[in-house]
Amino acid sequence: MKAVRGFTLLELLIAIAIFALLGLGTYRMLDSVLQTDKVTRAHEMQLRELVRAMAAFERDLLQVQARATRDAFGDPRAALLGEALDSPSIELTRNGWRNPLGQPRSSLQRVRWQLSGEQWQRQYWTVLDQAQDSELQVQQALDGVTRLQLRYRDQEGAWHDSWPPAEKNPADALLALPQAVELIIEHRRYGELRRLLRLPEGVPERLQQAPEQNPEDPSDPGDDTAQEPRS
Repeated sequence: MKAVRGFTLLELLIAIAIFALLGLGTYRMLDSVLQTDKVTRAHEMQLRELVRAMAAFERDLLQVQARATRDAFGDPRAALLGEALDSPSIELTRNGWRNPLGQPRSSLQRVRWQLSGEQWQRQYWTVLDQAQDSELQVQQALDGVTRLQLRYRDQEGAWHDSWPPAEKNPADALLALPQAVELIIEHRRYGELRRLLRLPEGVPERLQQAPEQNPEDPSDPGDDTAQEPRS
């Protein structure tokens, strides 16, 4: 009868060592792939957040309307108000506020973009002319912003750090819109980002004039009910 020869202890140890090295190499490769995927996903999330914030800011600006509002104390607020303080901000009235629930409200919306810490925020009110109990809604648009700068170009091509310009007539300043807005943000990951956005034309001149009275129609109110600018 032929004897059956098995593995020796040395051969078993060598086989186990080889399998251990293969397993360690496979684990390191898998861990590297998982870490790369994790970093890629985090970078993709930050990039999507940046693109979404820029798109929302651009959408608000491109739908700006020459509609002045009043604050909680009844003081008038310009249709577009840019403040160059320690924390620059821009506040404006925009059109196109969707209303899928059919609520009794306007399609116009008052929004403000400003930097709070390192959070670039989009704030809005549910009403245009505010009352003292009007609540401000806050949306976190972009994190990691270390600097925000805004500039405004008037119709003559001059740039201003705030809007409306101080030299404008107060009555005209309420409805005045800049020709373009320059946005500069400093981001921790992406560095300095600059966007130049051209705004739509301001209130047509024909809407700022009162309708002429029709002498043949005595019911025509004429100048007593001057047509307001379109919202």
